[in-house]
Amino acid sequence: MADMVLPAFEMDCRDWLVVSPSEAGMPEEAEGAPLLAVLSTMVVEEDIREATGALTVGIIEDKDDLDTRAVAPGSTARELLDFDPQPGTRRYVMPAPGEQRLALLAEFVVEDDLAAELDQRVERLMASFRWQENVA
Repeated sequence: MADMVLPAFEMDCRDWLVVSPSEAGMPEEAEGAPLLAVLSTMVVEEDIREATGALTVGIIEDKDDLDTRAVAPGSTARELLDFDPQPGTRRYVMPAPGEQRLALLAEFVVEDDLAAELDQRVERLMASFRWQENVA
């Protein structure tokens, strides 16, 4: 049986910056869940617009009870729809493969709701997510 290892994103380093929580000045936990990384991207036009995301690990009680939408056909990532978000907030869940209850959770805050380029970057990033298996 293969071990599950860190997830992978197809990330364009020209668009995204990834830092540890301590480098971002954030706590090691968010609402009791381990904070794995902080992601940030910006678009510079007339103004600077920014999107920031936090990746945490969570436990899912029942995958079937989640109100979600597929980010892209065949994508592991699903946008959570059953919460009352703050304006500009998007939440995603990536359940671990198999019968595991673990999931990677991503929450993004897009500074300007009208920033279509930022929304597209977040969607592309989430659609690129894949779990990796350790075959060694």
